[in-house]
Amino acid sequence: MADGIGSGVTSTLTAIENGASQIIAVGGEGTTNEVVNGIYKSNQSVKLGFIRSGTVNDYLHTINWPETLDDQISTIKQQEFHSTPLLEVSGQEESKIGLNVADIGVGAKIAYMASVDRKLTWIRGALRYQLLSLRALFGWKNIPATIVIDGEEYSDDLTLLTAGFSKYSGAYHLHPHAEPFGEKMAYTMAMNFSRWQMLTKMKMLERGDHTPDMDDIYMGHASRIEIRSEVPMLFEVDGEPFVERSKSVSITALPSALEVMKI
Repeated sequence: MADGIGSGVTSTLTAIENGASQIIAVGGEGTTNEVVNGIYKSNQSVKLGFIRSGTVNDYLHTINWPETLDDQISTIKQQEFHSTPLLEVSGQEESKIGLNVADIGVGAKIAYMASVDRKLTWIRGALRYQLLSLRALFGWKNIPATIVIDGEEYSDDLTLLTAGFSKYSGAYHLHPHAEPFGEKMAYTMAMNFSRWQMLTKMKMLERGDHTPDMDDIYMGHASRIEIRSEVPMLFEVDGEPFVERSKSVSITALPSALEVMKI
């Protein structure tokens, strides 16, 4: 039972120490992220299943996890598993494991407003993230940064960089090219966007209509991404912001790192 930030990691580790070989995460992205981090820290072969709850379930949306409780229980009873990749996200002082998407830039600010500042909690679902996106954009300043993607270097003002194995993040279809069980994570990067450009492209990002042919948008697959800046950066994974702001952040793909229940 998780009853606060970080308690899900502790509860998961305790369950594993007591002999658990399978854990069902009941909650949204935040709860699932803490369970995944607990399993990874245990260094044990523990399998993961899910019951939908919480406000956001982007990973379950990506893998087409059943909607109804009866269908979810039936899937769990089948006891079929396959390997899924994970992300390792590191700043200068802290590292976390992710199952879904990591984010640096305006998306991390939105996650901070949602999870830490607890803005607009009375609104549920995608609408909340759309409204938070608007609020974040009005105060946003691009980050002068150097980004290295599998050895290829880019230097410009960073607006948005997301990476992961999930197709969705919040209200947005950021990675239409993602391969949920692949070896390399998908990434989408926007450079040097004005606030007006971001506003006009929000619907496009929501639908997943963006392509690497568009100006200042970069998309592809990578094993490792490094971001460096003289400006301390907000960053997050699975909607959970890091406590620190860091001048260097790395995102690394960990192929076939966890056994999850198969649909």
